[in-house]
Amino acid sequence: AIGEWILKNYARASHYIGLHFEQYDDFILPPVIKKEILEADPVDKGYITVYLPSYAGAELEKTFRAFGDIPFHIFSKETKEPATKGNITFMPVNKTLFNKSLTDCSGIICGAGFETPAEALYLGKKILCIPTRGQYEQLCNAAALEGIGVKCVKKINNNFAFVIDQWLRTQQPVSVKYNDTIPDVLDELFSWQASTRRRITNEPMEQPVELLQALMPYSS
Repeated sequence: AIGEWILKNYARASHYIGLHFEQYDDFILPPVIKKEILEADPVDKGYITVYLPSYAGAELEKTFRAFGDIPFHIFSKETKEPATKGNITFMPVNKTLFNKSLTDCSGIICGAGFETPAEALYLGKKILCIPTRGQYEQLCNAAALEGIGVKCVKKINNNFAFVIDQWLRTQQPVSVKYNDTIPDVLDELFSWQASTRRRITNEPMEQPVELLQALMPYSS
């Protein structure tokens, strides 16, 4: 694939540290989960969170209105203030609102990015993923998510209502155990840099304070 060729030829490095949903190699670490989600107390309030930015709000409303007995929180850039229409509450794209909705939902329907599915897995939410068309990394993520039991579909089509119904009735959350990954990333970096310095100069490696400071905001 073109995407693989680009990664192999334009993302070269002497040492790799990867973050992914599953640790399928010794240089792969679990996702970095932000502090707000790590400290969240997830509950199930019976609604479904939806974040599909590549679909128009009117299209999503038409799709989810058919499930009149199930409430949906649809996050859309077209929405400026929360507004409820029947079983659908349209929400503006807002970090605080989204974190709260994700923490309290029964499940989430979203793209196959990395951060949102990883946080949903950490919180024990069931997930339905629709990778954004034309984005190679989302196709890779979708394949990885399917490998651990997450339901993924290619697009919203005439069969989507059936897919949602089946997902709502039968899908169970995938059990994962993600902890704070930042210390493991730092340990891996420090260990590699120390071994490289010793191999080249036979000198001990001082802790790269500037690297630690650069990463600290992500663990705060």
